[in-house]
Amino acid sequence: GQTRTLALIVSDLSNPSFGTMASAAEDYARRLGYSLTVHNTHDDVKREAAYIQAVTQRWVDGVLYVSAEDELSSQIALEEAGIPSVAIDRIPEHYDGPSVILDNVKAGFIAAQHLLDLGHQRIAHISGPRRLRVARERVAGFVQALEVQGFVPVAREEGNWTCDSGYTGMKRIFDHTEMLPTAIFAANDRMAIGAIQAINEAGLRVPDDLSVMGLDDIEVAAYQNPPLTTVRQSFVELATLAMQLLFALIEKEQPDKTQLVLEPELVERRSTARLAKQ
Repeated sequence: GQTRTLALIVSDLSNPSFGTMASAAEDYARRLGYSLTVHNTHDDVKREAAYIQAVTQRWVDGVLYVSAEDELSSQIALEEAGIPSVAIDRIPEHYDGPSVILDNVKAGFIAAQHLLDLGHQRIAHISGPRRLRVARERVAGFVQALEVQGFVPVAREEGNWTCDSGYTGMKRIFDHTEMLPTAIFAANDRMAIGAIQAINEAGLRVPDDLSVMGLDDIEVAAYQNPPLTTVRQSFVELATLAMQLLFALIEKEQPDKTQLVLEPELVERRSTARLAKQ
């Protein structure tokens, strides 16, 4: 009764992280004799619902999905159709089903702690969309690390994961912050890269005037000028673990764990530096 077809539903294929995830998932599926269809929701819940309906009607054997929003509607529809599924990367609020995610609170904490260890106290943050749990968790970890040492963010802006939103967020920090930060943590590498462009245009240098760090460790992070300090999450590992979990569910096995959490890892490069004495 199997179709030997799987579906991957992602929120934004223009994001290189999700492209890496899709490639790794397709490779894994192919090795086991399955085909993988990929559906791009563009963070549109209506489009996501249409794709969920389509895959349930085609009776695919399993689904991996990155939620467009913090809603459980996709999971409910898949459960009603009896299709095994695993949520990956973005987990809806109150979701307690099979999932593979990064420890996002710890990732935010690691980023802030790295900048604090370099002597920075005036640290700003450009977050992802705060409507998403993943963005709120990274903010929470970041703020927690600062509060432990008696500090608060000097500025907080909200982006949408793109380079452009990091660029505009950094410009807003320049325009509306009385005492400029000495360090910036952007909640993903693309926004960090956009922030660096705004810093360069302002006639400042990274890391001499401002340290900048991101999160994800996408391929181009190591090839920026300067190379970007970041907190790594492996989207290949995310996809591989999610596929392993999905196949266990398809085969009606009982995995020891159905909620897997990846450990973040600091990758220190040259976009962050010890604060010069002021």
